[in-house]
This record gives sequence, structure tokens and C-alpha cells, in this order.
Amino acid sequence: MDASLSVFGWLDALKFNRFHRQLVIVGSLICALGGYNSQIIAYIVPLALKEWQLTPLEAGTMISYGFLGLMFGAAGFGMLSDRLGRKKTTILIVIVLCVFNAAAAFAPSFRVFCLLRFLSGLGIGGVVPLTITLVSEFSPSGIRARLLTIVGGSFTIGWALAGLFAMFLVPYFGWRSVLLVAIAPLFLLPFLRSYLPESIRFLANRNRYDDSIEEIRRIERIAGLEPRGWEPANFAQDVALRGSGVKELLQPGLRTMTILVWCTYFFCMLALYGLSTWLPSILANSGFSLIRSYSYTVVQSLGAALGGFLLGWFMDTVGRKAGLCLSFLLGGLSVLLFGAVSSDASLLLAGLATGIFLVGIPSALHVVANEIYPTRVRATGAGWAYAVGRVGSIAGPVIGGVVQMAGFTFNQFFVVFSLPSFLCVLLVALYPVGVKREGLEAVAAKLLKQG
Repeated sequence: MDASLSVFGWLDALKFNRFHRQLVIVGSLICALGGYNSQIIAYIVPLALKEWQLTPLEAGTMISYGFLGLMFGAAGFGMLSDRLGRKKTTILIVIVLCVFNAAAAFAPSFRVFCLLRFLSGLGIGGVVPLTITLVSEFSPSGIRARLLTIVGGSFTIGWALAGLFAMFLVPYFGWRSVLLVAIAPLFLLPFLRSYLPESIRFLANRNRYDDSIEEIRRIERIAGLEPRGWEPANFAQDVALRGSGVKELLQPGLRTMTILVWCTYFFCMLALYGLSTWLPSILANSGFSLIRSYSYTVVQSLGAALGGFLLGWFMDTVGRKAGLCLSFLLGGLSVLLFGAVSSDASLLLAGLATGIFLVGIPSALHVVANEIYPTRVRATGAGWAYAVGRVGSIAGPVIGGVVQMAGFTFNQFFVVFSLPSFLCVLLVALYPVGVKREGLEAVAAKLLKQG
């Protein structure tokens, strides 16, 4: 075969086919599993509080342990994936989150539950960034953002499933039953081993060309493509990097983009979790009981999934910077809309708007985090960005509490939590590159050349 033909260029130029559809479905199921295990704590805390006679501070600690696990899991599993491989690490993540979440169903005490919640949080933290990294390394350039936002947005589908399972299981079998359900996906591990591919880009970066060619033949077979005589000469080398691990993310060329993306993640997650933590109590105290209902949760979760997909389509059409700037701007305005709600109908409208324009943004940020780094550190970069975002998810509820204690009015609260979204508009506008239908390796090469 002509040595000038690049495997990576071939992957970027492929039309959407059966292989991509299969990969997106499997990736979406994995992310939905992570979303279920993440959200189920919201339905457990009120009941565990009564059973173990916990104080509100201890109940908050149960949630915080999970957030800490998410933060360390995102960074740790990201680095592990760049060494062990995408497929093996993803399967390990599924095992960790399922085993420890199910084990928490048998926790005899508050302290044991917190420990198990932290351990399961490690797996939950790695689910989204690692799954999206794997899917990104197979996605065609022209529709990459759409595919990745579908996969990432499936995390919020898991939130809705958590509410459904809690609604039907908890009244009859108690709160521990919704944790025990988490063991079921382990029976699908043979399915994951069969249908989840290893990244061709990762294998080639490790000079495992024979394994890479086997994965290519698998794509050709599933997609019904004519086989080609691929050779090691068809694998372009990864861009040169200095240092190791997280140091590579901060080298000249990547440093500015890394810091800007980290800040965007931080303020985005700060707004999301600060708002979602305090919104129920603030609106319920104002007479909006619907905020605590399942219907509101479903509307916002579905809005997030829809918003992520629409934003992905928009980013593929006009570029990443324009898409994110518009979404953050509309997201900030939708938060301000909560300050004007006067009925259940307007509350649902505000919830749908924030779901579409704000809650769906993280799945779009994952697109950028996976495009700006070369294969060698892509999972590390995506994982660390997600981990920094999780610091914001811890800070948000604390800031919300401070705002409440400071005596801010109903409207002022929403003004405060709209500000991070508007700040993110400025951060995204400062990104040194604006990606649009480019090869996955091209963006990092462009950044390093600028450095």
C-alpha cells in the first residue's frame, strides 16, 4: 500500500457506519451507567439520614466523599489509560464502580458507606472522560462533536434512570436495593470485551502496529469496507512531547490552552452544582413544590441530553469556540430566568432551558479536552480537565451556602450563579485555536507549533 496514506487520516475521513453506531451505543451505555451510580446518592441520603440518625453535616459528608472519588478517579484513570490502554482501563472502571456501589448496599455504618462511596466514585469519575476519549479516537472529523456529545450526554440519561429505579424500588425494598442493582452490569463484561475496541491511535503510539492493523481489519469487517493492505509505514508518528504525565499538559504550546480549559471546566461545574444543590430548597421555600418532583428532574435531564446533541451539531457546523460561547451565554441567561419564575409552567420552562443550554455543556467541553492533546497524553489531559471541574463541583455548593448566609435575595442568588457562565464566555473566546472539522492529531500539532 502507498506509504503516504495515513491511518489517522483514514479514520478522520471515514463516513459514519455500522462500527461507529455500535461504538456510540456501547459508549452511551457505559456513560449512562456512570450517571445512574452518580445520581442515586440523591435518593439515598434522606433515608440513610433517618436510619443512621445522621446530622445534616454528616449527610453532606456522604455526598462529598463521592465527589472526592470522582476527582481522583478522573485524573488517576486518565493517566492509567495512557499507559494501560483505553479498553482495559474502561473495563476496569466499570468493575470498580459496580462492585463498590453494590457493596455499599451492605454497609453497616455511616463511615463504611462513605469509604465505599469514595471507592465507587473513583470509577464514576473515570467513566465519562475515558469513554469519550476512546470514542473520539475513532470518530470522523466532520461529526466528532455530535458523536461525543451523544455519548457524554448519556450520563444525564443515567440520572433519569436513577430516579425511575428509586421510584419503583425504594418504597418496596428500601434504599439499599437501588445500590444492589449496580451489580447487574458486571454480567455484561463479556459483551464489553467483545464489542469495545482498543484505540488504534493508542496502539500505534506504542508501536504495536500488528495489533493496530487487527483493529483496522475489525472496522473494515463490521463496516463492510473493502480491506486494504495496511503496513506500519501507514502510521504517522505522534507529535513530539517533552516531560511525562501532567507535565506534558503544561509545556509551551499546550500550557495556555490547558489552563483556559481547566478554568472553563471549573467555573462551568461550579455553576452547575452550586445551582443544582441549592435550587430545590430555594424554590421550595418560595412555594414551588414541583422542584422536588420527578417530573422536573426528567425534564431537565432530557433537556441536558437534547442540549448536548444540539450543541454538538452546532460545534460541528460553526466550530467549537462559537458553539461554546453561545451556549454559555444562553446558559447564563437561563439561570437568570429562574429569578422570574411565577408558576409551575414557567419553572419547567426554566428547568428545560438550563438543561439544554447549561447542564448539557460539559459533554461539549469533553470534545475540546480530547481534541487539544496528542494521543500520548489525550486521556491524561481529558481526565485532569474533568478532575479540575470536580473541584468546581465541590466549591459551588459551598459558595451557594455562603450566599444564603449573607442574606442575598431570591433574584440576587440567581445573578451570582449566572456570573460563572458569562465568565466562561470570555474564557472560551481566549482559546488560541478554534477547531472545526479537523483531524484529531492536527489540533495538538497546531498548538505546539504556536508554542
